Amino acid sequence: MSSLNKTFDTLTEELILLLASYLEPADMVHLGATCKHLHKTINQQEVWEEKAIDDFGDRFTITNILDSAGLDLGEQNKPEPTDWLEYYKERHLAMAKINKDSDAQIAKSEKDYEEAQELLKGFQSSGEIDSLSKAAQLMVGVLDNFPGHAGCYHLLGFALYVLNELEDALSLLEIGSMVDPNYEPITELTNEIQRLLDGYGSTMTEGAPLLDSAKELSAPLKAALTAIFNNFDKDRDGSLSPSELSEFVYKTNGSRPPAAFLTQMGLQFGKDAKGYLTLQGFFNFFLEQTLEDPIETRRDLEKHGWDGDRLVRCDVARNA
Repeated sequence: MSSLNKTFDTLTEELILLLASYLEPADMVHLGATCKHLHKTINQQEVWEEKAIDDFGDRFTITNILDSAGLDLGEQNKPEPTDWLEYYKERHLAMAKINKDSDAQIAKSEKDYEEAQELLKGFQSSGEIDSLSKAAQLMVGVLDNFPGHAGCYHLLGFALYVLNELEDALSLLEIGSMVDPNYEPITELTNEIQRLLDGYGSTMTEGAPLLDSAKELSAPLKAALTAIFNNFDKDRDGSLSPSELSEFVYKTNGSRPPAAFLTQMGLQFGKDAKGYLTLQGFFNFFLEQTLEDPIETRRDLEKHGWDGDRLVRCDVARNA
């Protein structure tokens, strides 16, 4: 045994840590008991922190990002462990229990994921950040049980995206892409956010967000929508008649909408005495769409000759 200990004493810390990363926790403890050199190296807090992140996900980085963005995580916002070895043991036991009851846990996680999606949709009508906070709480809970659930990272990244927390959204999506490099929604949203950041420039002075701090349409977006609205309001009566609204939808989507849709737009979002869609109704429609899918709003602007990044006319953007 003494010769074996001497051999272990010659191992570098890097090699020991690499070896430990492939071991089960019990085996790491046994290995650390073989000699003082291994015991000292393997029982560093950093070793167990890294192993916990590798095996159970980077939970505390995720919650710190969400908390800094203003989302209330409630009981899910737990402090980082002071003893990572004990934390690892607790999580290892918890995951063993989850694996024994995997069908029930999977069903619950699927239900929570669907509820979070509905909460995100609800945010579009209420604009209340509580909906996003509750969705984030559910997703953190799912990730505790299934740290490889790429859809959770996408949903959390999207929540930060609609809050215009673009850098933080990218950080979460980067973690998600490491969990599942082939999950296309993460790649698509990452590319969209990066495109927006590239368009804004390092100081973002050239760009403009879609929403303001109160989660209402930003002034630049309202200006763009007003110009588009006026372009289709041919009789200048301050509303879009069915034929004018039909022309707008055709130019935007490439197809004519049914008559019932044209009537419903005014009823749902804002109408004048004739039942025609008003400018405020036009704003209300785009606010709902933007809260649900900001990417679609930027694409719609581009179809009408506007720069979707800077919210200015394309000819102005080209000359800038």
